[in-house]
Amino acid sequence: MANENQKIILNPFLRDSSSKLIFGDNILCSQFLRDYADMDILRNIQPEDIEDVSERYVSLFSTERASDIVKKVNIGKYFSLKEDENPLELSLYIVSLIEHKTKVEYNVSMQILRYMIHIWEDYEKAMEKSYPHISARKGFRYPPVFPIVYYEGAERWTAPCDLADRILCKELLNDYLPHFKYQVIRLHDYSNEELLNKGDEISLAMMINKIKSPADMEAFTRLPDHQLDRILKNTPEYLLGIMADLMRALLYSMNLEEDKVENAASKIKERKMARFFEGVTYDFQAAKKEFEEFKAKVNADIAAHKAEIDAEMDAKKAEIDAKKAEVDAEKAEIDAKKAEMDAAWAEINAAGTDLKITRHIVKMLLGKHSQAEIQKSLQQEFSLSETQAEEKYRDALA
Repeated sequence: MANENQKIILNPFLRDSSSKLIFGDNILCSQFLRDYADMDILRNIQPEDIEDVSERYVSLFSTERASDIVKKVNIGKYFSLKEDENPLELSLYIVSLIEHKTKVEYNVSMQILRYMIHIWEDYEKAMEKSYPHISARKGFRYPPVFPIVYYEGAERWTAPCDLADRILCKELLNDYLPHFKYQVIRLHDYSNEELLNKGDEISLAMMINKIKSPADMEAFTRLPDHQLDRILKNTPEYLLGIMADLMRALLYSMNLEEDKVENAASKIKERKMARFFEGVTYDFQAAKKEFEEFKAKVNADIAAHKAEIDAEMDAKKAEIDAKKAEVDAEKAEIDAKKAEMDAAWAEINAAGTDLKITRHIVKMLLGKHSQAEIQKSLQQEFSLSETQAEEKYRDALA
């Protein structure tokens, strides 16, 4: 028995397994829908109104999402339609889709949409098999699907609840996009006192699932004994076993010895929830101190690692700055060399132009042209002003 339980505790999806255990039971699920679902038609739902159909959609379940539950909830006796509203006399029921999350998942709306489409396609195939071509008839309708996200995380749920909010530029096609919302039931929105006042097994199970630290455990032990015992007064034997399994998993996760765990779990089966921790020696202050020391060590390690990274980054930055300064110096030297070469080329070009001007003047003098003609020609050939042409003529004759 101990080995089997310890295997459960070491399961990385323990919380999902606990959720599957809870929502897989129709009594607990009916209590959950009555107490926490935001839908009036479910306020009087009983266990016999619920059918677990999760196995029909097992192909959609991955290992990480094995806790997802699909329930078929018969609402026919709580709600009726007029004949013209249901001409095909289709069965009245709601498909309740419960997704279990321990952390915020931003694509959950798309996950739920895949479920909903799969559920509707499965329904259509089943109806077509019994009544060929029924889906093509005007009065055919698909069953409503009520998506719920049961969230146990301590942080606020920040994922959008409307699928359209996950679509880029949704305002461009707002009316033509698929819109649906899911209800988030956040465990930590309810205090232990609020859960206890519900007075049913699902709320007790939720209180157990809230225990994740020594402080949570200590808060649980302070709850009124008579209220805890009253919850289990009329609980069926098999359901006591489920509650015992939940607490057994919790205690094993705290590394308690097998005999103490089993003794504590037996208190639930004896309907003595208030005496659950009798014989369980768990030093909350020591555990809290150990946790604080561990937290301090982790923070110190993080700070030391950050300091190493910062020092390394500073060294890299200094190295980069030195390289940059070296490159800047080389660039300045190159720029100076270029300026020097440009000046030399300018001087050479100027000397070459002066030589061409002198040859032009000599050629025209040999052709017996007048000074005025030579200066005018210089202006035209070399784009000189009248004054510049006169100066070049005199220089040539000097």
